[in-house]
Amino acid sequence: MNVTLPGEPFILPVPERENSGVDFLGLRQVNLDLMALLLPGINNVTFYIRPFSLLAWIHWKFYELCSREGITDPSARDLRLFRERIEVLFTWGARLENTPRIPGKDAAPPAAKGKVELTFDAWGRVQSSTSLIAALWYGPASKTVGGLGFLDPAGSGFFRTSGYGVQLATALDLLLRSNRAVYVRVLDTLAPVKADERAAAALWKLWGTWETKQAEKKAFRAAFFSEASVGNYGTAMGRRSSTTALARYHLGRVEKRLSSEDIRGGMFFASLAGRKGGLPTALMPAHVRWVSLQVRQLQRLALESMLAWCETQILSGVKTSDAIAEHAIEAVRLHHPDILKRGTIAAALTSYDARFPDTNAYLSLARKESSFSPFALMAEILDLLRDGDKRVMATAFHALLLCASVAACLADQAAPELRLGGAARISLADLRRGFSALAGLSANKAIEHVLETMVLSQHFATAVNRYDGQSQRLRISIEETGLESLVPRPWRPNVTEDRLLTALDLSAECGIILKPGDDLYQVKT
Repeated sequence: MNVTLPGEPFILPVPERENSGVDFLGLRQVNLDLMALLLPGINNVTFYIRPFSLLAWIHWKFYELCSREGITDPSARDLRLFRERIEVLFTWGARLENTPRIPGKDAAPPAAKGKVELTFDAWGRVQSSTSLIAALWYGPASKTVGGLGFLDPAGSGFFRTSGYGVQLATALDLLLRSNRAVYVRVLDTLAPVKADERAAAALWKLWGTWETKQAEKKAFRAAFFSEASVGNYGTAMGRRSSTTALARYHLGRVEKRLSSEDIRGGMFFASLAGRKGGLPTALMPAHVRWVSLQVRQLQRLALESMLAWCETQILSGVKTSDAIAEHAIEAVRLHHPDILKRGTIAAALTSYDARFPDTNAYLSLARKESSFSPFALMAEILDLLRDGDKRVMATAFHALLLCASVAACLADQAAPELRLGGAARISLADLRRGFSALAGLSANKAIEHVLETMVLSQHFATAVNRYDGQSQRLRISIEETGLESLVPRPWRPNVTEDRLLTALDLSAECGIILKPGDDLYQVKT
């Protein structure tokens, strides 16, 4: 995107509607980077193997058809129309069966009955958001760059099916050919095709997501996971395999069905309760990174909930940062009085440090006391935000001090992870440094400083840096009369999914673990 930079100061336009978004403090990318270190190649929406097979087949089949018909220089339009036809038929079947988590299935056919065009234009679909190849969905995870290696970019929007993607494509093609009539009529041609609901239903019986063929499972597993790579953190395969093995290790330790939430927590506390000898050495780096991610998830939510709390204050008529800070100090005094009783912020932070001198001591404490668990604290903050409870400010500040203290424990084990984002995105390391720099301040002054620098100023800086000349991300402005809210209601931040659920579902589908029920997993017996 090309943006013309302003040559002089300017006034932002008055927003026409409430700003939408999920990252008003610019913290999200660090969390995503940590997820990519743990589970590279997938995202939070890649739940099924079959869409990977379908994308591999689309590009494999397109080149086969071009070769058969003597087309040596196909156009991007030719490929787009072929891909749209296949995707429309696929998502039409998903719509008929109301299959969840398939992009584009909410689009309705352009006519109630009869044969219809199979293009995105006819169905009112958008390439950038409802296509399988879109950035949000299976496209990035399918590619050789940053994904699982099924599609190799060939320039100008073309891809070459590669690696295990060829095995996925040929396995799916063999399956589709079992209905020869439908295959020949709607799939085996580059010519424009119209089809009706019966064709979509017939195809869904073949390529529906519920019955992946053994050849697909084998190919996908080989691309996704390697026992030999567990403990090798120098490759994407090794990092993904190690994190998956950490989840499987916890499942094997308890030897019963667990939900994804149970597994998430079990991976966090894994070093405390292992078999003889404890957590395998090969899994220790994955465990430390998993702990770092969950602590960072808490840090981000705490800061974002403080911004939401500030918005609540401004909407109620509080106009200055000083006055907002006074309300924040009062909230902490009422609901986390120990922080203020310590006198200085250094003393408060030292009191946290003393409770857990190392990572295992922290994990042991967090397992026993919910007020030190990132999972319990995130759940509490979300509940308080939902209810509009003013205690959220005190809980969030307690969470920030906790994150800063845990960062010190992790410093020797996860220094690169703690530095991700730097000062601009308030890395865990910079959070710790920030509190250390306030050592001489009273706890009251430290609260005021955090609100002004890590919340309000951070929001202003993020909004300015992301301004593209069109939409702006400010939720609060500074006017002559003081702070003003540009939104009618406070923000309700949430926690970004950490890819665990998709990793578990894909692992179950390709046979690494078992999935005996919805959101239930266990090791193979």
